[in-house]
Amino acid sequence: MATIIPNTFTTYLLSKEELLHGTILTTVQKQCVQNQIAYLAEQKLSLKYLPETPNVFLQQEAELQGQIIALKYLISLSENAEAEVNQSAINL
Repeated sequence: MATIIPNTFTTYLLSKEELLHGTILTTVQKQCVQNQIAYLAEQKLSLKYLPETPNVFLQQEAELQGQIIALKYLISLSENAEAEVNQSAINL
């Protein structure tokens, strides 16, 4: 069972099995995350560069790119954990 580790940021001590199963997203969760990625990508493509405020454009673009990267990372973690669980089941 997960144990809370007191520090500045809340973290939990998880077993390998808890970590693997906690990382795997359901199909609907993956679809929702993918929809969010698409929405953010559309926002990024529709950004308008205004020469009088170049920093605004750069900040908005960087924020959207960071969000896209974070969401892609979650999907990647899920896929890797799922593959590891499946491989463990095959090796039994």
